[in-house]
Amino acid sequence: MISKFVTFAPRFNQIYCLTNPKTKIKMKKVTFLLATLLIGSMMLTGCQKDPQPTPTPDTPTPTPTPTTKTVVYKMDNVYYEETSSTPLSPGFHFVFKYKDADGTMVEVNDPTLPWTKEISVTTPFEAKLEGKMTFNENELPEEGKVCVGALCTIKTNNNTTPIPHCRLFRDKQQFLDFLSTHPDMLDFTFNLSIN
Repeated sequence: MISKFVTFAPRFNQIYCLTNPKTKIKMKKVTFLLATLLIGSMMLTGCQKDPQPTPTPDTPTPTPTPTTKTVVYKMDNVYYEETSSTPLSPGFHFVFKYKDADGTMVEVNDPTLPWTKEISVTTPFEAKLEGKMTFNENELPEEGKVCVGALCTIKTNNNTTPIPHCRLFRDKQQFLDFLSTHPDMLDFTFNLSIN
């Protein structure tokens, strides 16, 4: 009869060649238990929370030191190019508002052009000039070019808003035709941040 266990006896260890079905079942249970413990320990290790990062202290942004500056609002009646100048056509009138030093909007109704207003402001200050051109069709020239535009600027020291451009039309009718499809050309807004 063949033995169910074959035993080898080296010096210190015993190795069993397992042919017994009961022993196979026990070994499967032990293997399953070890695999379960290994997976469980891996899951526990993987679920550990990452350490909270040390918050970096907020460095306060420096507040700009308030200074006093002069702001110049200007409304011109002549468009100056590099080599020439073109006056605005008669018949155009302006109603606009500018932002005063205390933040209120001051209305100016149909001033004589050129018009200039200087104010002293505490920085930072957001200068603003906004308004609308109006016109009396009967005052526009019947023949010849019609020059129209809001020639407004805001200036302080070396800072200034871009110089606006006028539009030239070959005659009154071309201007009126253009205006019928672009009524917003009569509105204007200029801003300048002063620090």
